[in-house]
Amino acid sequence: MGAPRAIALCQSFGGVLEFQGGQWVRAEQQLRDAVAIYRRVKGASGESLSLQRLGVLLTARGKLDEGLAVLAEAGFAAERALMRSHCMTRVHASTARNRLAARDLDAAATALAQGLDMASRHGNCLTCNALLLPEAVRVRIARGDLAGADAAATELEGLAAKFGSRAWTAMARQARGRVDAARGDRERAATAFEDAATAFEAFASTYEAARCRRALATTAGDPAVAEAARGAAMRAFDALGAAGVED
Repeated sequence: MGAPRAIALCQSFGGVLEFQGGQWVRAEQQLRDAVAIYRRVKGASGESLSLQRLGVLLTARGKLDEGLAVLAEAGFAAERALMRSHCMTRVHASTARNRLAARDLDAAATALAQGLDMASRHGNCLTCNALLLPEAVRVRIARGDLAGADAAATELEGLAAKFGSRAWTAMARQARGRVDAARGDRERAATAFEDAATAFEAFASTYEAARCRRALATTAGDPAVAEAARGAAMRAFDALGAAGVED
């Protein structure tokens, strides 16, 4: 690996860590810098993955049209990438996430279907699936397919249990909370969202923890707990510069 590629890799992963830790201005700059370097050295896989991560950040900030355009660029780069299937699966997952934020359910469902098809045809990469399955839960709930949402949540729980990933465990509890809430089981949903928020906070994933706290506010039976969760979520969104457009 040459020096420019190594720098681009560090910038891209630095952007991921800054996004997770809530330093979104720095995260955006690092990801844009990574994209520029990868383009200069014709590193299509790195370009695609950096653009995909940038698309997620822009979506979280409420810049949905710009985020969608960036994700389209990520898809174009993925077509040239050595890791094409991995890149495309992640782009489709992030596009579904962006379109859900835009309340464009048909487009979200199309992106999800493309991602699931890509994953199934190219070996079901576990890491890619861990990004795709939470969006499968959300899309299927939005379409009223609770059985399909439950299946996706169960699959994600299986991945988390098998590999012991703290991030995947948090994502699985978040997904389970969504399914429980959609079924009307508010008590179980509240427990799952509390578990997920605590797990995300344990590794400083501020934004995802805030999403879980806001979900907890809609499911907690105790009004004081609900109000505390709502307040914590809103304070976190404000501090991050998050638009609050993602459930």
